[in-house]
Amino acid sequence: MKLAETVSLIRSAGVPDWFYAADGGLGTGECVGIEPVPGGWSIYYSERGRKSPLETHPDEDSACRAFLRHMDRMMRESGRGGIPGV
Repeated sequence: MKLAETVSLIRSAGVPDWFYAADGGLGTGECVGIEPVPGGWSIYYSERGRKSPLETHPDEDSACRAFLRHMDRMMRESGRGGIPGV
């Protein structure tokens, strides 16, 4: 799975833009982000202008799948339902 495919999937599932940052940025508030880093990929939590690492993955596919699980959990916790197929 590639990042572009992942973003398309979460958008089609109705995940609000403020839940995530898929460009390595800090997002618009508290959110989960994904970015390539030397040696792999990082999943992080962004709040108050800082990134806190959550997970690292050796490849884009495993990072994207983990990112989807975080988005699915956030959607369920917020009462918006999950992401189909996750």
